[in-house]
Amino acid sequence: MKELEILYTALHSEYGIEVEILGNFQTSLQRLYTARRSDPDLDIIQISRSPSSMSHIWLVKTDRPAPQGEALKGNPQGEGPLFDLADLLGDD
Repeated sequence: MKELEILYTALHSEYGIEVEILGNFQTSLQRLYTARRSDPDLDIIQISRSPSSMSHIWLVKTDRPAPQGEALKGNPQGEGPLFDLADLLGDD
């Protein structure tokens, strides 16, 4: 599987790699995500679109694995009332 080869190249690089996507961009991304799920070691690879090119993606090593079903953190208990974001921004 070519996607695994690309992900392992990113894993063994110093920081990550940039890859040009040829063909259907969304299909290629889905194949990379599927391949990444096949090996827990690949969880440290973050997949994101390059800010400089719509046909490139970055496969970047992170410090920790991506959260998988991790529970949401509770709301911090601070002083004063909590406000709804829509109320603060004036959105209905």
